[in-house]
This record gives sequence, structure tokens and C-alpha cells, in this order.
Amino acid sequence: MSDPEPESNHYQTLRVDQNASQEEIRTAFRGLVKIYHPDRNPRRVAWAEARMCQLLEAYRVVSDAGQRATYDQRFRRSSVGATFARRMAKKKEDLGAQSKLVLHYLLQDEPERAIELHEKLTLRRVTFSLEHHLDDRDYLDSLFLLGEAYEGRKQWRTALKFYWKAYEREKNGPRKRYFFDELKDRLRVLFSQRLVRGLRPEDVLKNYRRALGVCGENRDAALIYKKIASVQSQLGRPAEAVKALDKAKELCPGMKAIDAMREKIAGA
Repeated sequence: MSDPEPESNHYQTLRVDQNASQEEIRTAFRGLVKIYHPDRNPRRVAWAEARMCQLLEAYRVVSDAGQRATYDQRFRRSSVGATFARRMAKKKEDLGAQSKLVLHYLLQDEPERAIELHEKLTLRRVTFSLEHHLDDRDYLDSLFLLGEAYEGRKQWRTALKFYWKAYEREKNGPRKRYFFDELKDRLRVLFSQRLVRGLRPEDVLKNYRRALGVCGENRDAALIYKKIASVQSQLGRPAEAVKALDKAKELCPGMKAIDAMREKIAGA
């Protein structure tokens, strides 16, 4: 994942060159404060306060040598990224370039542009896949981020498609990527919460079991076993419900209401 793009050009805010000395920066800052201070702008105080906040933030960063170096590095990277995006955008018939542009939009936190371009590429060629045009690392990043983009739209099933591809690819890999645990957690939430609404009980159980497959033996798993017990009880299967509750208690002995729920089901 890339660093976020700077929200504004601090040098433009201070009206100095990027190679300006500290003395030039101080002089420019003091001069602009005199222009934009709210006391000098009684008829548009809110505007002046916003400008002052922008000036203060710019000065805070570029007046400190360490912060300025970090900012300059990020600024150069974002500028290079913008140039890269323009270059890739021109290569409309080059699927490799367009695939890289999808990933670029995702990394720059522009999910809607990424989704729009990816869907256009898929419509253009049924067999299109980012996998054919990106290296393995970039392909996995794009799968996770596309899943996240669709999840942001509340398009749960489409999000699942991308998350599951990433999970299947990653789970058998020799080294797990940094987002693997987050990926499993998102799959758990999709299977156990988002994708059970309106389903028949048997299909709900299938999704709960898929959730168990990605969350390991922990409190999350215990909660899912408790949900399984509730569905099994509704289906008139008390033995299966009790078995699920026993598993929940084994995983999380301190979980509340398990004993009362077990007693109620067993005595029904």
C-alpha cells in the first residue's frame, strides 16, 4: 500500500519555491499572516480562519527539517504517481497499462474510479483478469482493495468474490501478506452477518460454517457456534443445537447465556 497523497502543496500555500531556505520560508509566513489574519478580515472571518489554519499547517511542516524531508519525499512520489496515471490513461488499448491504472486508483484511495475502469475492462473482454497483467503482489493488493471498494458500496456478494479470491490465493502461500488477518476477519463478517439476511435456515447454516472456516478457534468462532445453536433449535434439532453450544463453551468458557440457552434447548 502507498502513502497517502499530500492534501495540499505547502510550498504553494506559503508562496515559496520548493528549494526555499528556512529564512525565506519564515519571511513568507510572517508576510502572509499579516494578510490573512482574522483581525485584518473582519468581514470574512471564517475564510480568514481557514486560510490561517492552512498557513499554520504548511509552516509547521516545512519549518521542521525532519518533517520537511518526509513531506518532500511524499510530494515527489504523489507527483510521479499523477504523471504515471496520465501516461497509463492514454494507453486505452493496452490492457496491461489499464490494469496498472486500476491498481493506481485503488492505492490513491479513488475506489469509484477503480471500479468504473475495472468494470469497463471486464465488459470489453469477458476473459479479462487483472491476474494476467499484474505481478502476484500487485494482483493480491488489487483483489483486497476491490473487495474493500465494493464493501464500501454495500455490495456484499461482489466484495466476497474479490476477498475470497485473495483468501484462496493467500492461504496456501509460503508467507502471508500483512493484510491476511484483516482479510479473514472481513470474510467472517460477510458470512456470519452480511450474507445471512433473507436466507433459508439451511443456507444460513452453510454461511456460518464458512465463517468458522476462516476465523479459527477463538471468541468469534464461539459466537458463531452460538448462532448455529439458535438456528438448529429453530429447525427442531435440539441435539445439534446443544452440540454447537458445547463447542462455544469449550472455546469461550466465560461467554454469557450459554448455560441458560443450553438448559432451555435441552428441556424443550
